[in-house]
Amino acid sequence: MIAMAKLITLGSHLNFSSLSSTKFIKELNLDVDISYEHSIDSAFKALLGADYLVLPIENAIDGYIQRTLDLIYKYDYFITHVNELPVDFSLVTNEVSLDLVDTIYVQFKAKNQCLNFLESLPKVKYIITDSNSESLNKLLTHEKSSAAIIPKHLIDRHFLLTIHNIHDDELNHTRFAFIEKHPTMPKDKEHLKALLSIQPKKDDVGLLYNLLQHFKNLNINLSSIISRPKTDKTSPYHFFLEINTKLDQLSALTTRLASDNQLNIKILGVY
Repeated sequence: MIAMAKLITLGSHLNFSSLSSTKFIKELNLDVDISYEHSIDSAFKALLGADYLVLPIENAIDGYIQRTLDLIYKYDYFITHVNELPVDFSLVTNEVSLDLVDTIYVQFKAKNQCLNFLESLPKVKYIITDSNSESLNKLLTHEKSSAAIIPKHLIDRHFLLTIHNIHDDELNHTRFAFIEKHPTMPKDKEHLKALLSIQPKKDDVGLLYNLLQHFKNLNINLSSIISRPKTDKTSPYHFFLEINTKLDQLSALTTRLASDNQLNIKILGVY
């Protein structure tokens, strides 16, 4: 009997990551078992014994999820698909007034998407969680003087006080990555995105300017660039770059960059 493929994601079956996973399964016509992990780090470790991983990679308000990027690089995994979900947040509590709340449980990225609302509660203590489901569970365990910030679709019971749409931007959304252990290039898409990591071997004046000339000369649009510190001593930093490209452009770009012995390049995804 052939074992069913396994997909790893975050939280529980009601989290955004789970909803994204279900969307991927339908789009890619997969037959998989879903397994849930409590953190991004544990999810990456779990992929060692699984087939697929679905994690958030970018939020419209808070930007890229740096831990996801760092661990894709560390584990040499590869993004093969992306999808997007609208994201909304509510505050729930069994206190009748916010004046009675002194603690709020909130997932680390959710907090940064609700800063305008939270500024109105300067005396409240925040307890950061790894998932929205954990925020809800902690509230249900410690209800007195507590509240939780959770997605609206997680509200499955009555609370004495519920405040909807507390996120900073009504068009808030999160992009999710479908991650595999080995590279797979799309064959039926002309216009693609690619995620690259470029590591300079030394820090020279004009290095970034010279690097970007390669993209300009090949008419490749650079949609984002992030500088990240390196944890080893081979270089002080490296860049994550997301580009809009075609396969022939990507091939020409990687050939040019690879010929520059001052750079190390790694393709982290094509989708």
